[in-house]
Amino acid sequence: MSTEQPPKRRTQRERREATVARLVDATIASIARVGYAGTSVGEICGRSGVSRGGLFRHFDSRLALVAAAAEEVARRHLALVRHRLAALPPVDLRAALALMRERNRDDDNVVWFELMVAARTDADLRAHLAPVADRFFTEITRVARGLPALAALPDDALHLFVSSARNLFDGEAISRTVVPDPEAEDARLDLLADYAEFLVARHTRSSPSPQHA
Repeated sequence: MSTEQPPKRRTQRERREATVARLVDATIASIARVGYAGTSVGEICGRSGVSRGGLFRHFDSRLALVAAAAEEVARRHLALVRHRLAALPPVDLRAALALMRERNRDDDNVVWFELMVAARTDADLRAHLAPVADRFFTEITRVARGLPALAALPDDALHLFVSSARNLFDGEAISRTVVPDPEAEDARLDLLADYAEFLVARHTRSSPSPQHA
């Protein structure tokens, strides 16, 4: 007599979460492979195996699904960065910057480049993407706050440094596909690390000592 148990039936919530995950994964893959313009509802449904009706049962619009895909890319990015940073020496800012640059070049991050460029001329996309991007960039700065090499920076200086590094790496990730320049790319990491040291030193000099505070 068989003692095998029948497979457990998934709950409605589990089925919903699985379908949403398939749709989000398909949207990420589509934007990365065929661009934002090519990521139609039909394209997403074909990649995910979910019907149009199924898609619109879970998302009000294609743009809402695109925003969810961008949110998921950001979540994956931050989770991996936190995991990888935990394995780095806490004082090695250059290694942390190299990790940040590596993540900016990841295939999933292509989704951000595609959406940022498209949002320049698409007001609806821009409206959906802006709050997602704001949360993403805020979290990147929060992660940077945990680096001992940057701990002394006030919020405005930290924001300046992190946003400058992020924008530099974004531009570099795009331009290097056409005009690669490994020597300059390597030197930029040293330049950014030196810039961080300069900002920390300037803040330390300008901050009142405890007895004069």
